[in-house]
Amino acid sequence: MRFPILFPLTSLNVRPLPLLAGVYLLFLFHMPLRAQDVDFSGFGATGVRLYDRNPLVEFNQEFYYEGKFQADIDLGKDIEAQLDFRGKSDERAVVLREFSVKFEYMDYARIKVGNVRKPYSIEGLVDRDEYISVFDSYIHRRNGELGYAGRNVGIMVYHNYNPEKRPDMPWTYAVGVFKNHSYVTSAYARGRYHMDPWFVSLGYAVLSRSHDDAITTHGLSADAGFRTERFETSLELFAAQDPEEGIRRRLLGLSDRVLSTGVKSLTAVRLPVDGDVVKLIEPFLLVAWYAPDSDATEYHTVEIMPGMNIFVDDDVRLRLTADGLLTKDRFSDDYSTHGSVFATEIFIRF
Repeated sequence: MRFPILFPLTSLNVRPLPLLAGVYLLFLFHMPLRAQDVDFSGFGATGVRLYDRNPLVEFNQEFYYEGKFQADIDLGKDIEAQLDFRGKSDERAVVLREFSVKFEYMDYARIKVGNVRKPYSIEGLVDRDEYISVFDSYIHRRNGELGYAGRNVGIMVYHNYNPEKRPDMPWTYAVGVFKNHSYVTSAYARGRYHMDPWFVSLGYAVLSRSHDDAITTHGLSADAGFRTERFETSLELFAAQDPEEGIRRRLLGLSDRVLSTGVKSLTAVRLPVDGDVVKLIEPFLLVAWYAPDSDATEYHTVEIMPGMNIFVDDDVRLRLTADGLLTKDRFSDDYSTHGSVFATEIFIRF
């Protein structure tokens, strides 16, 4: 949706907002200063998740809803701004997930400033409404806990491959520096070479924590894949130092070089149905292996995530995902399925 509006950016007090304040912001868009073009987009989802947990200790089912409201503001020929609000039923509040400004002054480079995604992996570079599965993969969740994935305030120079506008530039790249709310500064560099329908990528990250528990850690990611309108498959490799475990072992007089490794594969097929109700089905399978310490790979997690998306419209689908986790740790000789979850949800994008 595209509307000409009157909106003073300088008047917006950016902070976490209660749910009704999101509606109030729509009225602020009509305050008279200068006319802008704004694209509104977002999604809504509701469903149920069933966990493999002890119901006497933790809840083992969750009925939930969540949503996103995004405004892309055209500030002129070379400048765009973005506001991204998210809300979840467990928080019962709307928060400002992202504010960023994009500058485009060169053919093969854009500059983005704000609270933006760190370019470490395929999964870390896509929005929730572009996910094939309901969940993040286990490796992506672990990368976020270690500090390599997620969002931070930073500045990033990037270019996204566009075969229609610039076929002479078969590269996608991103280079950025970020700072979180504590003492961690991070830098990222990632590049992808496109050989349609094939692609290969390589990424690097460095995290530097200052003050009392100062430590510098590094991470590498690599992937290759094949993608068409009806089929896609990819393979990713990860190796990242664990800063938290490194600090703990240093205090014990041990080496602080703790390397976590993982591999992940995702394959999806899109099958047209063209029925009266169902238009397309998309079965998929994600398989992954993750070891928190490369020196003790007998302790690891295997993830098997099958699922299916049933499209009744291009923007409306029923999503089914089973995230099976098999974990072997130092405290058991057998695999545990604790934390596995099945979800079904209705997902609508606008």
